[in-house]
Order: sequence, then C-alpha cells, then structure tokens
Amino acid sequence: MFGRIDIIDILYSLPAVFLAFSFHEFAHALAAYSMGDPTPKFQGRLTLDPLAHVDWIGLIMFTIFGFGWAKPVQVNPSNFKNRKWGDILVSIAGPIANLVLALFAFIVFHILIRIVTPSLSNGLSNGMTILLTILDKVASLNIVFAFLNLIPIAPFDGYHIVKTLFFRRNIKLFWILERYSMIILFAMILLNIFAFIISPPYRYTYGVFYNFAAWLAGIFF
Repeated sequence: MFGRIDIIDILYSLPAVFLAFSFHEFAHALAAYSMGDPTPKFQGRLTLDPLAHVDWIGLIMFTIFGFGWAKPVQVNPSNFKNRKWGDILVSIAGPIANLVLALFAFIVFHILIRIVTPSLSNGLSNGMTILLTILDKVASLNIVFAFLNLIPIAPFDGYHIVKTLFFRRNIKLFWILERYSMIILFAMILLNIFAFIISPPYRYTYGVFYNFAAWLAGIFF
C-alpha cells in the first residue's frame, strides 16, 4: 500500500479517484434525499461534480498511498421515512455505486477493444492505450473503494450498517470501537491489514466483472 511513488501511475489514477469519490458521495446524498432528508440537497451534494465531493487532502492521500477519503455527505436521520432502513440504504448506496461504475468501466473497455482493434494493423495507438489503462484503473479502484468502505470499522459505511443493526444489543462494544477507532484504523493501515481483507473479494469481483463485460460486449459488437 505504501510502495514506491509512480508519477505516471498517479496520473492514470486521478480520473478514477475523482469518479470513485464523486459517485460514492453522490449515491449517499441521493439515497438520503430519497428517504426524506433534504440536507444533502441544501448543501449542494446532489451532484456528480467532483468539486462538490472531493477533500483535497484525502484525494492526495488516496492517490499516492492508496488510502484516503472524500468529503462526507451530512445527513439528518431524523428526517428519514424509516430511520433504520434509511441509515442502511444511505450507507450501502456508496459502495453499490462504486461497483456499478466499475462494471460500466469494464463494459466501455471491452466495447472499445472490439470496435477499435479489428481496424488496426499495428496495434493500439498510444492514446487508445492510455484510455484503456484509465478505464481499467476506474474499474479497479472503484472495486477497491467499494469493499474498503464495507469493512465494519468506523468511519466506513460497513460500520454504520453493522451499528444500525446491532447497536441496541451491543452499546458498550460500539462505544469502545468508536473511542479507539482512529487507533484501530491507523494500526490496520500500517500493518497492511486492509490489503489482506480486500484482496480476495477484489480479485473475485474483478474477474467476474471483466468476464461479464467481455461477454456483454461480444453480444452487441
């Protein structure tokens, strides 16, 4: 996670990071608004504009070190039509949006290959190679971002889901987890535990999405 900094790789990753953050936070905002909370709309978060969602320090951290954050969408759960399911829907909307975007990126990737490759005799152009690389980065990073956020540790979305479901029966446990959340978070980063947790579902999802997108593109192109 904290390997050698590769400037070219960072440049390829920037569009992916912007898209991942934007779609993730927009999905949170849209879910909250659909459940009856106007707070995200009042704060200008019902948009895919990256500038409305990006935390610049978090962007730099994620691009360089593989771990960062966007500007969190603020919600008022008391406005939800259903408090419990509103919390769960808002929390899970971000990771789902990232997975949808990853699949879409792979579909575009395979469509471009099928359209462009047959007409080329000398291989892909530099521009097309760069575009395909960026699309692969968009898919890869969004899958990582989805599963990272599903980890049940504060402040991730997975923690909010677990807390919503089990808080009343484990109040003291959640107080302890929140009290030491930053220590737990940094320890997991330093020990590279996140990579260990995310790698299996990432590899599986990457393979499934890649192959499904290739099959789908083959049907129409």
